[in-house]
Amino acid sequence: MNVQDRKNSFSDLCRIKKSQGFSLLEVFVAITISLILLEGVLLTFLNSKSTYNLTNGYAQLQENARFIENYVVRNVRLAGYRSPPAQPSQFTSTTDIFTAALPYVTGTFNTGPNGSDTLTIRYQGSGNGTGTPDGTIVDCLNVAADANTIVTNTYSLTSNNELQCQAQNANSTNSNNTQILMSGVENFKVLFGEDLNGDFSADRYVRANYAYLTWSDIVSVRISLLLRSDSPVSRFKENPTFYMIGTSYTPTAADNYLRTPMSVTVLLRNQILKPF
Repeated sequence: MNVQDRKNSFSDLCRIKKSQGFSLLEVFVAITISLILLEGVLLTFLNSKSTYNLTNGYAQLQENARFIENYVVRNVRLAGYRSPPAQPSQFTSTTDIFTAALPYVTGTFNTGPNGSDTLTIRYQGSGNGTGTPDGTIVDCLNVAADANTIVTNTYSLTSNNELQCQAQNANSTNSNNTQILMSGVENFKVLFGEDLNGDFSADRYVRANYAYLTWSDIVSVRISLLLRSDSPVSRFKENPTFYMIGTSYTPTAADNYLRTPMSVTVLLRNQILKPF
């Protein structure tokens, strides 16, 4: 074999080696590196999604708390409101409008889901008194009530952890209507502030089933709610005990839901700032 033939053989050998591609070891190394990178991407995605869900859960609890303070509390504060007469001296007595059988505030103890309570308030509307409300006084479902029309609102929980309100309003197209106000309420407890000495200040807070409670002496209401996220977004399974104005509540099993209790005391101004 001459020199030229050797050069040609060497060139052919080089071309064969170049056309062989990656070795099996190189393929395994490439796959391993790709899996490591993919795992990092997946972990980043899962952590971001978990953080997003957790943030949304906390945002829901905060939004529900704001709704309670801005909507429910404002409505409860109307308890005992009387339609203004033509002359202040013509105000009808509170006990003549809101009788012992139908007081301006009442409730039940431990009768709802998860041992929850109910709260019922009554008040009159505002308008011309002939069926045309002026829109300043509405029921818990945001339907206006006319003057001298007694509105009855009853707050309670459903078995699906929802806060609902039953509105009895003769000026509504549905005079007895019940609707869901918000989801994510696992418990609802109520205490009633009773004035024992006539100074328009609560001397004690008692449950609705207290034997010596006089409904016409109630001047404030203390409400406690256990708010819960709609989805199980917490990273840890827990079932801690929550203390809610004189009673305790523990979820039946550990889960991943976010929970937070909130309490608010509502002064019934219409029983304190009386025009006589």
